[in-house]
This record gives sequence, structure tokens and C-alpha cells, in this order.
Amino acid sequence: MFKLLWGKVLALFGKKQNSDDYIIEENEKFAINYENTRDINFTSIFSNKLANYVVNDSNIDLIGDDKRTILLKRTLKSLRKKLKKIVARELGTGGVVIIPYVANGKIYFDIVSQNRLCINKKLGDDIVDCTIMAEQIVKNKNHYYRWVDYTLENGLLYIRYRATSDTEAIPLSFIPEWSNIEDLVIPNVDRMPFMYLKSPIDNRHECDDYGVPITYGCDKQIREIKETLRQILREYDLKEAFVGADAKMFKGENALPTNGLYKRINGGDDDFWEVFDPAFRDTSYYNKLMNQCAMLEKQIGTSRGILTDPLSSYQNVDETRRSLYDTFSIVDDIRNGISEGLEDFLYACEILANYFNLTPMGNYEIKEDWDYTFIEDSSTQWNQLLQGESRGVIKKAELRQYIKPEETLEEAQSVIDEIEDDEPTVKDLMGE
Repeated sequence: MFKLLWGKVLALFGKKQNSDDYIIEENEKFAINYENTRDINFTSIFSNKLANYVVNDSNIDLIGDDKRTILLKRTLKSLRKKLKKIVARELGTGGVVIIPYVANGKIYFDIVSQNRLCINKKLGDDIVDCTIMAEQIVKNKNHYYRWVDYTLENGLLYIRYRATSDTEAIPLSFIPEWSNIEDLVIPNVDRMPFMYLKSPIDNRHECDDYGVPITYGCDKQIREIKETLRQILREYDLKEAFVGADAKMFKGENALPTNGLYKRINGGDDDFWEVFDPAFRDTSYYNKLMNQCAMLEKQIGTSRGILTDPLSSYQNVDETRRSLYDTFSIVDDIRNGISEGLEDFLYACEILANYFNLTPMGNYEIKEDWDYTFIEDSSTQWNQLLQGESRGVIKKAELRQYIKPEETLEEAQSVIDEIEDDEPTVKDLMGE
């Protein structure tokens, strides 16, 4: 949808389109395929399964108690709530952009798929010039788009806004929600004010400005799996049993049989009934289906357990860990990307907080606690934490966070303090 607009939009900012039409069309196709709900969506299945592994029971928090840290914590809390959706969309469409903005003295953010991002210039791995379709509004069945252009030059970040309909440029004031938006110039900036998460899958091209979906290059295998599923459904339909009755049971010579009955041809035998009940070839079809699903998992690079059943013959934790190594490698790459992107996201939030004077500057530390229970024995991990707490290398609050991962470190410590205050002392027990 957006590929027809990019040339006109970039011209509004005085720029030319650098990305090939093929890349823009591919990014658009990735988004459409991921959002398709009319058929079995294997890209969505893999994306959501891996997003569960990445996010579930994991925790990201900021340590600090100044006003700036408290402001960032609120924003980060909202980000954590949507992190599973963000990761799934990253893997499903190839990449996702998280753009913070300020409204009513608070920091919010938009989640934008990479088909709405046009990278105009890069220095190494750093984006220094790009344009983003930030928002779409539908009024009276007409579509209107708000575009944001970012240019970083000599420590100055230029942010410019434009609006269009499907066919032409319009003033921002045409849409009441956009009427107060103004261009910005922010000094002392060294990176773009957003987080761009790219899928870790290799796009198999020299240019890797954009990411590709988790199922990239697997179209043939997916088509074969869908064809086998259609064959299985057809086999079920053909399996319907029919009962043959003597011609005398039907009224009139030309009467047609209904409801699973058919008219027998008079062959001279004495059988009054016969049953047509074909054998169901379920074993061969399902063997074929499982082999195809296992091949798709291998093509993507995951271990068994996404589409197929995991092997159940492992004898110990080490064998289980080795069996899930491929899936864990992808999960680890995704988490590393989140860690790097999170720094960019918080940096962008700080740029906005400074520019709009939301709070004084502060100091904080990022604390990441990723969950590894799908490759580790939870009882072993718990014992390790207990030993660490008893030897003084971790805090009780960190131990509690393992049980209550939704709590921040400060919240966990606050509950521990309450518990310790409620515990009777030795003097209380002695009645002194």
C-alpha cells in the first residue's frame, strides 16, 4: 500500500528514494503475509512461539529512584507489557520500530512495522537519515497519513512532519489531531530517537539494511505442508461410508440415492445390502506431514517442538539442553537485539525528556533478567539462587524476583522489608 506513496512523500522532504522498488515491495509483502488471518499462518505460528520463549517470565527493569528514572520506569513498564507483541511482529514482518513521543507531559511510543520505514542513508550500521509513516487515520472512508523525516547531521537531529492523503499532500492542520505538531531541531544527539529491532534471520543479500521474517525462503516447504493438509481433509471426505441397497428399495427406476445410500446394480446375487467403507490412510499421510514440518523447522533453524512434538527420550537436563540448542540460539540472538535496542529506546526517551524539560537528568542502571527455564531445570536454578543468596553474592530481592518476576527490584525489597518487620524477634519469643 505504501510503496506507491514513497516517491511522492520523499519528494516532500526534498529527498530521493534510495531503496530499490524490489525491497520496498518485499517489506510490504512481509507485512501483508504476517497479518493474513484467512489461512494457516506458519510465520505467525513461529513468531508467536519464539516470542513466548523470549519474553515469558523474563524481566527488564531500571535501578534508580530519581525523578528521571521514575519517568523512564513508567514508559518501560508499558513497553514490557507489549514486548511479546513487539517480538512477534519483529519476527513476522522482518523488523519493527518503536518510536517514543511526548504528550501531556508523559512519554508514549508507537509500534511501527518496517514496511513503514524507509532508510535513506546509513553510516556503517547506524541510520542517519530515514522517513517513517508514523500514523494513519481514516475519516469518512478516506485515508490520511502522517510522515516523519529524521536527519542527523553534526550532532543536530532534524525532525520534520508532513501529511498526505492517498493521492496528494495536505497540511497537518487538516487533521485536528495533528494540528499542533511542529518540526523540531534537537542538539547534542548521536543516534536516531527510536529503537529498531531486526529479525536475526539472514536475508541472503549483501545489503542487510532491513530484516526478513522468520520463515524467509521457506515458501516452497510451506506450500507442500498446506497441500498435505488439503490431502488429509480430502481423505476424511472420501472416508465417508456408503450403504448399497437393492434396487427394489428405491421408488421408481430413475430415483437417485441420498444420505449415503447408493443403488446396487442387479448382479444376480442374493445379498440385499452391501457396505462401501474404504480404509483411511491416516498413518501414511501424518507421517508425511510430520516429516514436512520437521524439514520446515530445520530450514528456519529451530529445534523440534514448534510444529512437531519434541522427542521425549532425553535422560537428563544436558540432553534436553542440547536438543533445544538451535531454538535457544535464535532466542538468544533476539534477546541480544532487544538489549541493544533498549539502550537506543531509553536514549530517545531521555532526548525527549531533556528537550521538553519533563524532569531533571538522573542516573539509572538497566537490569535484565532473562528466563532460561525452557533449557534449564527450574529446581537446579532455584538452588543456585539460594546458594548465591546464602553466600551474599545476590540480594534477597533478586531471589524474590525469581518467584515474582512481575515485581521490580524496589517492590520486591519493599515486600521483604515488610515481612521482616512483621517477624517476631527473639525477645518477643522469650516474652521479654
